[in-house]
Amino acid sequence: MSSSSRRLTSLDGLRGVAALIVVAHHVSLLYQPFAATYMGGDLPAEGSLAWWFSHSPLKLLTAGPEAVIIFFVLSGFVLSLPVLRPREFDWMAYFPRRLVRIGLPVLCSLVFAAGLALLVPQIPRFGTSSWAASTSVHPLSIERFLVNIDPLMPDVTLNNPLWSIFWEMAFSMALALFVGLAVVLKRFWPLVLALAVASTFLGIDSQAQSFRYLPAFFVGALAAALFPRIQAIGAAISSWRIGHVVWAVVFVASLLLLIGTWLFPALTPIPAMWLAGFQPVAALIIVICCLEWSPLAWLLSVGPLRWAGMVSFSLYLVHVPIILTFYYLFPSLSLPVVGMLAVVTAIAVAAAFYWLIEKRSHTLSKITGAAVARGFAHRGSGETAAAAAPDAQQTPARELASDSRA
Repeated sequence: MSSSSRRLTSLDGLRGVAALIVVAHHVSLLYQPFAATYMGGDLPAEGSLAWWFSHSPLKLLTAGPEAVIIFFVLSGFVLSLPVLRPREFDWMAYFPRRLVRIGLPVLCSLVFAAGLALLVPQIPRFGTSSWAASTSVHPLSIERFLVNIDPLMPDVTLNNPLWSIFWEMAFSMALALFVGLAVVLKRFWPLVLALAVASTFLGIDSQAQSFRYLPAFFVGALAAALFPRIQAIGAAISSWRIGHVVWAVVFVASLLLLIGTWLFPALTPIPAMWLAGFQPVAALIIVICCLEWSPLAWLLSVGPLRWAGMVSFSLYLVHVPIILTFYYLFPSLSLPVVGMLAVVTAIAVAAAFYWLIEKRSHTLSKITGAAVARGFAHRGSGETAAAAAPDAQQTPARELASDSRA
């Protein structure tokens, strides 16, 4: 594998790692002290295991929301690259292809989640973690299911991670705007990144979710517009004698910045939110390190991580219903055992879901996109011919009319 292809393949590995972190995050939320750090209640005692996994660098292993920001930056980067290539981009094929590529697996995941909820009722019991209770669906009705598949105002209680799919689709449909702005503003990239930080901070402070999440996608699109420059800078750093040290420091610093709000819980709320505002920039630096630091790119390109990246979307879609099913199915088992069983099962189901659903939807999306593009091309050629035909045919009619009037 060439170094160039390995760099891009490393993003698959990064996607796989991020998906596994999201899974670990949701498993840990079964433990009430950990859930309390997100949903309120009695916080973990200082020095306890839950405290160490919440307020130390170990938080990286369960930083699910932060991993989703990495997903958003990756989407912005990967979807923008083809648009910026020299050859013409087929927008008529892109939109239906994207809808089918994401929509069909999401719909199937909701059917899967509904089936599990009917098979093992999700009835909160005494001691149920606040996260599990808020994510449980009981009773499940047709009306509740329809609300969950509403694409504009979804209720994601049936499959909690689907909240992020709304933003993925919003960005996908506005891709042309994001890429256009990234190309126009790329020369002002320091100011753009500063505005992304400010927007994310204001979005968190005001609970305006568009301002909170869309900057991460735009940061990724900006990186795609600046990719040749990023590659040049990356090559220059790698050529330094201390290049690996520089990359290591930058990578570790970006990881710590990503979870900065958890490392400094004693800060007042406003500085803590400012640290959260830097999450899109931290995620971008992580992506750049994965692309340009050759040892990290090589590590993320190894077989198991590449496989995890391949099934990451499927794993993202199926893991929470499985976690909740095991949680309610085996109330007498310890949480570590439940978590282990759920993770192993989720990975196996994700592999099957990828082969049965996601891979087929990918093929169907290409067919749909090509069919729509051909339809528009045929319609366009037909309209052109129709517009030209009357001009050729009307002259005799006008002459005949003129003769009759005479």
